[in-house]
Amino acid sequence: MINVTKITVRSLDLDHLDIFWEIDKVAGPATDSTPHTIYDYDFFVLRSGDSAMGPYQVLAGPLRDQYMMRDIQVSLVHKWRQYYYKIRVTNRTTGETQDFGPAGSTSPGPDLIGAEFARQEDVLFREHIGRKAWLFNRRTFGPLCSCYDMVLQRKTRSGHLPCFGTGFLGGYMSPILIHVQIDPSGKTPQRTSMGDIQPGDSAGRLICFPPVNPDDVIVEVENKRWKVIRVVPTERLRNVVRQELVLHEIPRSDIEYDLPLNISNIQNLEPAAYRNYTNPQNLEKDGDDSDILQFFNKTRGVIG
Repeated sequence: MINVTKITVRSLDLDHLDIFWEIDKVAGPATDSTPHTIYDYDFFVLRSGDSAMGPYQVLAGPLRDQYMMRDIQVSLVHKWRQYYYKIRVTNRTTGETQDFGPAGSTSPGPDLIGAEFARQEDVLFREHIGRKAWLFNRRTFGPLCSCYDMVLQRKTRSGHLPCFGTGFLGGYMSPILIHVQIDPSGKTPQRTSMGDIQPGDSAGRLICFPPVNPDDVIVEVENKRWKVIRVVPTERLRNVVRQELVLHEIPRSDIEYDLPLNISNIQNLEPAAYRNYTNPQNLEKDGDDSDILQFFNKTRGVIG
């Protein structure tokens, strides 16, 4: 099987994106009876919009001994819309298939220092300061909902369940598990003509992946839901290493609380790293002697 070593997405035009990829040498020995060449492999280009986690659809292929493809079915006018690409390699002889990627349309690829920044940020949020949450990327393309007025070019209903108030069927992409740090928000009720409301604005931060855009929804383990108002990235050489968020707490009466989030084992779900809930100095573990305590007991028995 061959490996795709580099996927590059470039364009200086708003009408298309060019996807390039490179491969390493063909793995496995070749013989006279079973020649092993690059012509034994087919390449497929897969694309996803708005979410790096998919779903992906086959855009082009099979391509044979071709390492560049131009995608003309894109709309780059939307400032925050991102396209993600994967390369699928298939061995025609054995049927073996492997996907490589994804690669985004806005990131040039980090240098060594930027990659180390991203790695340390990931360890920091995943193991220490971050809590588990789920990110719903808002759809910016796709089939329009019945509440969308083609003449006015806007949605006509704010709480429509089929599109969750976005104008696009489905409303949001599939949820992505993230580790995020969200600051506590103050409790300041506001008196209005419609009654008292309890607004809650806060700030949060997470690593560079997945990319977050305004109007995305973040769901915490306690089912507290946030609408992303603003995203301020920290960059090195145009590569994002951290994302700072301005968040608005969604009222429980809003349609975003109907977004489905199915967790198979919610009872045993830990919102943060396990070490945050255990005492590393405790010699007792689940009512049994720990390894350290057993060692001390054996030592005392030998000495006595």
